[in-house]
Amino acid sequence: MKNLSNIDSLVEQIGNRIIQQHEEKPSDISYLELSYLFEQIDKKNKAIYVLQEGIQEHPTSISLHRALWSLYTKQNNQKEKIKHVPRVLKNCIQKKPIKFFERLQEVLLQNHQFELSLAITQMQLQKQPTDVVLLNKAIQRALSVTHYKEAIIYLETLKKETTDINQLVRINMKIGMVHMLNGEFAKGEKQFTYCMEKYGDLLPEIYNDGYEKLVIFNNGESSIEYYKSIHSTKRVVATFDSIDKTNKSKPFAFGILKKKSVDLISLRRRTVDNYHQDLSREEYYRTIEKLIPFYEKRFAYGTSLGGYCALYFGATIPECKILALAPRNSAHPNYGSKIRGNSKFTHSLSHPINTEIKPIICYDPKERIDQRYITKEIKKSYPNADFKHFYYAGHRVPLYLQQIGVLKDLVSRFLAEEPIPEYSSKLHNKSAEYHRILAIACKRHLKYKWALDLVNKSVELAPTYDRSLALRIEVLLNLKQYDECIEYAKEAIKLHPSLAKFYILLSDAYVAKGDIDLAIEVLESAKQSIKSKKIKNKLASLKEQMQLV
Repeated sequence: MKNLSNIDSLVEQIGNRIIQQHEEKPSDISYLELSYLFEQIDKKNKAIYVLQEGIQEHPTSISLHRALWSLYTKQNNQKEKIKHVPRVLKNCIQKKPIKFFERLQEVLLQNHQFELSLAITQMQLQKQPTDVVLLNKAIQRALSVTHYKEAIIYLETLKKETTDINQLVRINMKIGMVHMLNGEFAKGEKQFTYCMEKYGDLLPEIYNDGYEKLVIFNNGESSIEYYKSIHSTKRVVATFDSIDKTNKSKPFAFGILKKKSVDLISLRRRTVDNYHQDLSREEYYRTIEKLIPFYEKRFAYGTSLGGYCALYFGATIPECKILALAPRNSAHPNYGSKIRGNSKFTHSLSHPINTEIKPIICYDPKERIDQRYITKEIKKSYPNADFKHFYYAGHRVPLYLQQIGVLKDLVSRFLAEEPIPEYSSKLHNKSAEYHRILAIACKRHLKYKWALDLVNKSVELAPTYDRSLALRIEVLLNLKQYDECIEYAKEAIKLHPSLAKFYILLSDAYVAKGDIDLAIEVLESAKQSIKSKKIKNKLASLKEQMQLV
């Protein structure tokens, strides 16, 4: 049953039967099927929640009780068995809201069953046609399957149910945006003109950043957001988030781009361990295909994972100028990170060869993984690319560029389609990252005193930068200056009390001094407030070491 095609088939079967039987309240069979589905995809806790809710709604269903009892047995969970009868009685008296449809929608979206997801939402709307929450979900799901006219109908219904002036403005802006997505540019611009004329004084107050946002695609993990400027523009930038960003924050480079009179199309992700393997190039472009012709100037921009995506997805946009900084996808089986090596990689191992575009690719040739990936893959896929070298910038190229004071200039020149200059090497002295990366290179070649001088300069330039603080302690350990290690580690813990690496480095210093007991004490204390596998593993290793002594 764990075969992907079988899972897809089961998801479709559940959704279709619910629609055919018009289950406004899920039947016990539906609960059993959804629970079984979660069990097959190794989400047993969700399978249990589904069954618990099912029993709340169908307390006399022997099948549901048997299935839940079986799951408890598989998990060897005696406590839950004991709680079972009291929980059933309590839930029958104090019923909780049904979350069945939310959980079903989660599975439908992740399996790209967008039409079925919309159909179930439509079924729910038949009973509650003015429910604001359902209307908003219907809008999102209609957009995900490019049913733009249907999305506008839902927006118009939502508008009738809204009395708040700010919400009315936002809904009117979104109606214009959906027209744009459908290629109806005259209607879209007419709607924006209406908003400007009727609500002109309110727009700057409602939109502090100058943008209305609309989620135009969402499969539960990856999403695409359309940001429409309240000011007229014929330029659009497709942005792609870096490895540490999720959709809880603003899109990549939002602070710079919002001042550049551009609209944005931003690929986002729900969690930091999503590498957009759930999204194809075809799905990405299908979402924006009708919108793109409106824009006279088109750009794509990203760094690291975002740099990879700017090339992989951005290259689908006709006549698009691309700026990719240190492009790399950590899930790639050949050029990814060992930590993330188990992530499933569904994209092509090599980007399609594209001789039509001339992307600008900025990277550090001294960064081993980036250099190997760009030399063996990217240069072959984009033979006309313009490669800009920033030696000892490391993988975090935007940080380096920001520190030397040229990031805004580089982005401005890119958007103005001006050549990117060779920036003065004297600017290196301003960058903490440059000194840190160079210190790492010296440490690798056992030049510890040089490394210490360089990392001290890095800390001087950025006194709270955790990576430089950690590197300084590591170099001092190599130099056997343990007292200084301990002093600096304690200072770093005060600055970054939630970072496990400084507790581990402090314990390493104590071990190097021959005081394993104190090292264990440090880690035991840290374990109370920090959830870290590294701390647990280190602690276990030290305790094992103590037993061998």
